[in-house]
Amino acid sequence: MHAYGLGRIRNRSRSHSEFGAPRRNKLSINFAMQCRRVPPFPFQPDGALLAEVKSALGTDGKLDPADLDALFCASASLRRQIHAHPEPGFEEKGTQALIRELLISFVGIPASAIRSCAGTGLVADILGKGTGKSTEGRRVIALRADMDALRMTEGNNGLPYRSSNEGVAHLCGHDGHMASLIATAALLNRRAHLLPSDCAIRLLFQPAEEGPGGAKPMVDDKCMEGVDEVYGYHNWPSFPLGQLHVKAGAVMAHPTKFEIVVEGKGGHGSQPHVAVDPVLVSAHIVVALQSVVSRAVPSKDQAVLSCTMIHGGEVNNVIPDSVTICGTIRDLSPTVYTTITDRLKAIVAGQAASWGAKATVHLHPAYPCVENHVEQTEAVIAVGQKYVRVVSDEGLPMMGAEDFSYFLHEKPGCFFFIGGSEATLRGWSQLGAPGQRSNCMCHNTAFDFNDNIIPIASILFIRIVESRLGISLYSDDELPIPLPTDEDVCDNPDGMSESGPLPEAGAPTPQPTGPIVLKSKRPRKE
Repeated sequence: MHAYGLGRIRNRSRSHSEFGAPRRNKLSINFAMQCRRVPPFPFQPDGALLAEVKSALGTDGKLDPADLDALFCASASLRRQIHAHPEPGFEEKGTQALIRELLISFVGIPASAIRSCAGTGLVADILGKGTGKSTEGRRVIALRADMDALRMTEGNNGLPYRSSNEGVAHLCGHDGHMASLIATAALLNRRAHLLPSDCAIRLLFQPAEEGPGGAKPMVDDKCMEGVDEVYGYHNWPSFPLGQLHVKAGAVMAHPTKFEIVVEGKGGHGSQPHVAVDPVLVSAHIVVALQSVVSRAVPSKDQAVLSCTMIHGGEVNNVIPDSVTICGTIRDLSPTVYTTITDRLKAIVAGQAASWGAKATVHLHPAYPCVENHVEQTEAVIAVGQKYVRVVSDEGLPMMGAEDFSYFLHEKPGCFFFIGGSEATLRGWSQLGAPGQRSNCMCHNTAFDFNDNIIPIASILFIRIVESRLGISLYSDDELPIPLPTDEDVCDNPDGMSESGPLPEAGAPTPQPTGPIVLKSKRPRKE
């Protein structure tokens, strides 16, 4: 059995003969208290903690379970500190500085192998044992994490590491994505000498995923130059903890913002017969647009058209001159996009003309569809089938959007989802946020990334790299993935814990009582 414990790291002294040169005993840390001491931003991570973890990991020899405890507990602590200091898109200067320092002092990547990209992003290379300090002529696999937070106010008032930047919050889990990739980097660099001489791993820390989009600026800044394959993941709170959801082809949608301006003729509310009422025209347009997807898009295709904003008028007794309607279109193919936008324009023009008004349509397409490549997706599925409990394509494609699509337009790769819901698990997990928070969907004001995902994502990244390069960096015993088993799943589908219902979202963080032990998944024998 193996579990990654948040509350403590086991004290273990080791003999010279078994593990080589002696090391200091493992640290003993109360992370619950540590997370309450949120330093000001820009902050420095706990240097003593990182030095101890780095010393424990070492550079060679068999990886001990307690070493993984140290690494993933430190990663969870870092994630929570990052959570407390969120920065929005293209303003991630403090986050960038922190990650750069971690990659140099903690992971051990030379400063010369790290560069800024797209302003506040970072590109870092871990090279194989070959000569030379560049990736030129090497096979390069890229791994990506997004960095930015949302311009939202966090509702977790009882959270010890709640956002200290009011109006900005990590409510999509990018703090956890960064922590996962940092842990991955530490494990990869520890065994960099085992990488083939003609191979390298590139770490992409990307700004502004939430908008206006940082992937394309990174591509324009040559982050994909020399890359052969690219992989990334997103936590997904509605999927059970540890499940891997992935498929080839489209997995996320192409979003388009639309704006319709209806121009009529204003007048007094008591005399509508001498006005051209844009409010009435807009109402007919909104209703008519509901038929676009159901009647114009083939049933085999997924699409969404939602009118989400209507603005017009200033006082209750005056018919305004104009009304603005805004909304979003989500599609998975250029053909469907053309069908929807053609119908939208025709309906708007027809409805406006029938009431003697004028209308203009403005379309603002955003990120392309995220479309996974077949070979790379099959490789991820094979890794998942060997190392995790459930691999599924359920829930895919999603109608949300992700600018990871720009990376996949440049090079083949795969974007996958790791479940974080603990709704059906007994008690509390070792590293994770409380269950009521880990079950909130992304962009919910009470969302908090489930730290149990960090070791799962990090080890999956390692196994994907091994699979694609045809190498073994860690044995299965050294690097097991901690996953819930059937014994951990309760029969109650409503998320009841053994002691009663879970607290409401946003409630103060309860102390763990009787945490579950996540069993490490041993690979299936072929």
